Amino acid sequence: MRSLRPADRSAAAAKPLRGKLTSTRRDFIRGIAAAGASTAGAVAMERSGGYLFAEQALARRARNSFSDFRAIAPSSADAFEVAPGFRADVLISWGDIFRGRDRRTLRYGFNNDFLAYFPLRGNREGLLFINHEYPDPFFLHGYKPDGSPKNAAQVQEEQDSVGNSILHIRRRRNGLWKVVSPSRYNRRIYGDRPDLVFTGPLVGAPGVGTSAHGSLGNCSGGVTPWGTAVSCEENFDDYGLDVAVDVSDQYGWAQYGGRPEDAEYDPERFKKYGWVCEHDPYDPDYVGRKHTALGRFRHENAAFRHEPGKRFVVYMGDDKNNEGVYKFVSDRSFRPRRFADNRRLLESGQLYIARWEPEGRRRFARPGVTTPITATEGAGTWEPVPEEALDDTATKLRAAIGDAEYDLHYATNRPEDLEVAEDGSVFIALTNNTSVNDSHGAVRRLRERRNDPEALEFRWRDYAAGGPTGSTEPGREGFSSPDNLVFDKAANLWVVTDISTSRLNRNEYAFHRNNAMFMVPTSGRNRGIAFRFANGPVECELTGPYFTPNERTLFVNVQHPGELTGNTSSSPGIFGQEVTYTSWWPEGNKTANDNPSTPKPSTVTIMRVEEVDERDD
Repeated sequence: MRSLRPADRSAAAAKPLRGKLTSTRRDFIRGIAAAGASTAGAVAMERSGGYLFAEQALARRARNSFSDFRAIAPSSADAFEVAPGFRADVLISWGDIFRGRDRRTLRYGFNNDFLAYFPLRGNREGLLFINHEYPDPFFLHGYKPDGSPKNAAQVQEEQDSVGNSILHIRRRRNGLWKVVSPSRYNRRIYGDRPDLVFTGPLVGAPGVGTSAHGSLGNCSGGVTPWGTAVSCEENFDDYGLDVAVDVSDQYGWAQYGGRPEDAEYDPERFKKYGWVCEHDPYDPDYVGRKHTALGRFRHENAAFRHEPGKRFVVYMGDDKNNEGVYKFVSDRSFRPRRFADNRRLLESGQLYIARWEPEGRRRFARPGVTTPITATEGAGTWEPVPEEALDDTATKLRAAIGDAEYDLHYATNRPEDLEVAEDGSVFIALTNNTSVNDSHGAVRRLRERRNDPEALEFRWRDYAAGGPTGSTEPGREGFSSPDNLVFDKAANLWVVTDISTSRLNRNEYAFHRNNAMFMVPTSGRNRGIAFRFANGPVECELTGPYFTPNERTLFVNVQHPGELTGNTSSSPGIFGQEVTYTSWWPEGNKTANDNPSTPKPSTVTIMRVEEVDERDD
């Protein structure tokens, strides 16, 4: 591990772990119950500032290492900043080498997004499952979108940069985390390999077939109660498009991949991508699965709910302006200790889309306004999705329902992350929506009728609204464009933001500065107030926050720092000339004119300062 000061980049070698997978999975079940659960709780805030102090906390359970902190002011610096009393250290960055089974050389992928911790030895040793969402052709091989074709080697490098990483990590005696390398657990899934198999009703269907080459567009995801990770393929339609168009998010793999099978990335001719994928971090031989019963759309994540005597439920969002929120009700129920049976829970069931009353979208009179002209609470129903719509769900539903009806009752403002609270309510990050002048987004709360996960009716209200609060207290200025969410044990909701890079620090977003991380209490006198805990470096977003079971370490990803460097043919970056790059993080700081460096997406650990002693290793 290296500190953000920075320090050493090397990873010490360790012997592969011994022991049975069954024991580590039991450890996982205990750990994830602690890491994912929350209780009703509250925190109080000192009137003289943004300090959250545990002496006045009302949480029913013990406080954790993150229960109290002094909220920090917004920043536009090219640095990763955390609240006083905490430290942040880079665990691994894009391009770093780690070794898997038989000492096979692996490279950490680009643009890490979702992550989850799977315990091996409780809170001191485990596995990280990480998504790598999309490539940046400029930083990978110097390509700018100027209309020229890519060659096969360039496309292969992009395919190698996406997919997933599984990392074996361990805390050293001094408290810092490191990657264990080599380890039989360490491995990669790429954009073109290994093959994943399809499950569910569309296996063998035209364009789907029985398997797909690798996985791409992996945005957020989820952790199943039986100890596997699900990873959600989001912007799958970018990869088969023509790079002749001068935009940054079209990769042209189908045209310029150099191999006949690359045509499978064409989203119109084939249906190989855009699914919820399942992986087993504990089993290096596990063959990944793509679950067709959960539909094909721009999946952001998957959140699970299981209640005794009820069928298993999955909540999902379609991350696009004016698209919907979905619920999948399995044909089966979750059964503890029935591992083989539980692995079939995502293979068959009924998919539903939410119908919102009086309207699903938050509409505004003009950009930047924080008071909507539409209702902020209402009711809704879950409408079944026919099987014939599963292969192109949103497109076929809109065509069947009609644009006007769909936009009024099914569309929402970019539903990204969804998380299920301990009380069963579902929190939805509605990031923003330029088509209805929603600049700042909101967090919405959905409650099923009679708290029944199988219910077909629900109530909803907008719980925490984005936008400037007008507060002059540092750290309480407000948030904008919520993205990933996670609960801690005291029922605090942790939120990271996703203001588009081209809009950061401009116009209605100037108050926010860089993208950041916030803690939002869900009850008590500070309910719904966002307290700023961390700031990201220039042109990045923070993604995938996740706690260890004892909540003494918080993992978070820093995605696409310096993204505008080579975003268009006229962007300022000159490949190989680091001084021209718009960010130098994590090895430098452009705003401080310190050490011109290539910006690198990275995974960061956050802990209290007193829990680390760098002298003891």
